[in-house]
Amino acid sequence: MTTGSGESRLRSAVLAQAWERIPGVEVLSSADGGPLTRTIKKIIDPLVIRTAARPRLGRPVLDPGAAAELTELLLADADRLCATAAWFTHLKRQRRALRITAGNVQDVCFPLAYELATGFGMPGPEAPATAAAALRDLHGEGGAAGVDQLTGYLADPRLAADLTAELHRRWHAESAAPQDITALQAFVESLSDTAWRALAESATGHALGLALRRPGGARALRQAVQEISGLPVPDLGLQRGDRTAVPPLSRRDETGTELLERSVERRVRATLRRLPPDERAPIAELVDDELARVAAGFGLGLPALAACFALGVVLAPALRPLDGAAPAGVPEFARQLNAQVAREGYVLHARRALAGATPLTPRPDAELLRDLREFAKQFLSRLWVRLHGFDVRGDLPADAADVRDLVTGVVRSTSLDLRTKVRRALVARLPDLEAVS
Repeated sequence: MTTGSGESRLRSAVLAQAWERIPGVEVLSSADGGPLTRTIKKIIDPLVIRTAARPRLGRPVLDPGAAAELTELLLADADRLCATAAWFTHLKRQRRALRITAGNVQDVCFPLAYELATGFGMPGPEAPATAAAALRDLHGEGGAAGVDQLTGYLADPRLAADLTAELHRRWHAESAAPQDITALQAFVESLSDTAWRALAESATGHALGLALRRPGGARALRQAVQEISGLPVPDLGLQRGDRTAVPPLSRRDETGTELLERSVERRVRATLRRLPPDERAPIAELVDDELARVAAGFGLGLPALAACFALGVVLAPALRPLDGAAPAGVPEFARQLNAQVAREGYVLHARRALAGATPLTPRPDAELLRDLREFAKQFLSRLWVRLHGFDVRGDLPADAADVRDLVTGVVRSTSLDLRTKVRRALVARLPDLEAVS
């Protein structure tokens, strides 16, 4: 067996050579610097190379074409593999802290680390809490207030009927305040601590959210947002119709994925993932807390967090990375956020190769282009989940800088998630691109 460029090569040698070019993956590597056997089995083959769909790349001996393709796929995923290694370190630490002993740590945590890397990119300040929540979700909830008990609690027909009636009572008891966007507009323009305190202490966020429940609510919100942002407002995925419907109690009764119409059960499940067992209230209290939260504007109980989400709604229309720079007249913070994504190399490449007036490939990826064009919707979804977690834990941004960092971080994590999708699309269409280059 020779290793010349025109000869077949051992797959293990091809993997090892490519792996050496990826920095920061030591915890996934063996003593000789190549990937661990379990790294190949749990991450590389099923998640990166996808040998089930590409069986010729899983053979022990690879011809030159297959070796080149395998190398290309592995290196294209280098950033996510580096993030996977970093998440694995957090998962190991949290696994020990939670005293989880089930399963081999690599078997269990390698795929989970890759999943977190896909969703969040490199770990940030919230990584320990995120890793712990992911482990609790994977291994099941210990103690009396886990998912199984929640399911059993909501399965009682009489209790479910009472809870549904209470949900509707609270929902309709909330009266929409006049939509005064002055405080929100002032903060968008100045991003100062003084403006943030005024906004956080106002009813602006809740008022905008509650107004969505009235006939014509979506239209009224679009007008308010356009007044501040200077842009037409796309579908933001908040609700299906022109007004927010009362969310169902049970997850099985959900009819869509809209943010403000998620079921009480889904929201409580998220609470159970976020809180360690020793910090949870009884399941009945958790459900009651969520009923109160659902009834509030934007489904967030704390006024400051509803204000944060209102800020996200105002900024979202400017997040259109495929269109390049935001037009003049858009708030400066929104312009900066869009520029942060639009100047990413993968967006520039995707804009030129897949989405231009004359794309380089005759087979543009419709799903990928939709994801990029709906960046604002994905940003808001991630922002709402983050704020719901704050609400559950009683956390609040300390000042304007915290708010800016929160929003900027959510934009960044949304962008990182899309980067991997774009890379995969470009790699899959490499023959088309090369043919016209």
